[in-house]
Amino acid sequence: MKKLLQIELIKTLNNSTFKVILVLHFILFLLLVYVSTRIDLSVPGFSTQKMFMFPNVWPLFTWYASWFNLLFLGIIIIILTGNEFSFKTSRLMITNGLSRNEFLLGKGILILLISAWGLLLVFLAGSVTGFIFTEDFSLIKFFENTSILLVYFVQAIAYMCLALLFSTIIKSNALSIMMYLLYFIMIEPIFRLFLPKLVRPYFPVKVISGLTPVPEFLSLASDKSFISTNGQSQLDLESIGILPKAIPLNTSLILTLIYISLFVIASWYIVKKKDL
Repeated sequence: MKKLLQIELIKTLNNSTFKVILVLHFILFLLLVYVSTRIDLSVPGFSTQKMFMFPNVWPLFTWYASWFNLLFLGIIIIILTGNEFSFKTSRLMITNGLSRNEFLLGKGILILLISAWGLLLVFLAGSVTGFIFTEDFSLIKFFENTSILLVYFVQAIAYMCLALLFSTIIKSNALSIMMYLLYFIMIEPIFRLFLPKLVRPYFPVKVISGLTPVPEFLSLASDKSFISTNGQSQLDLESIGILPKAIPLNTSLILTLIYISLFVIASWYIVKKKDL
């Protein structure tokens, strides 16, 4: 395991494209955070600044970061894996004694490391922003809703495992990236339209993206007068019909883990049969 970690770090940290994408990920995420915190819409009982207080900041920032999982972290995996197939690095490594299972395991380690990077970025940005905007800070408020960070971590892994599958199927990096994005934006959404509404929420994109849903902006930015006696917000986007009803989070997590397993198994099978 240590050997695989060293190999992946050497290859990855010496890749200029990886460095550029990671820097862009860092800068653009923090720029989005900064710009959004500068927006201050306030009316009696409602202020957008409340969204950046603890514990509201966690679901908001994980939703922000989920788009970067798709557009940056997934593409990183496609480029790194595709380059190894294109430049025959994978063949050289296997010729020098690395098994195909170890090759794929190395990619799994890389996915975990990049997911941890994304998690750390969201945690630090959320912590700093929350400290700035929260007037009556307490540890209870700080840790409330932080479980969504682990959900975000699982989502990042899922996005990159799907990206890994595309990069093992398609030899061209450009085509892999295009098909990966089209699958999220067009292919699966269009395919779902022809199926019964009952099964639509259980497709990979729907399940994985649903782990970090659109935050309840109205609820997060409003004061407690909009919370009913049973603790349910009266401004819930689902209850007022703006968003469709989502499947429970625990169900989404279980399904995401199943999809991750299927992506990995499919990638393993392709790598095993592929002419490297």
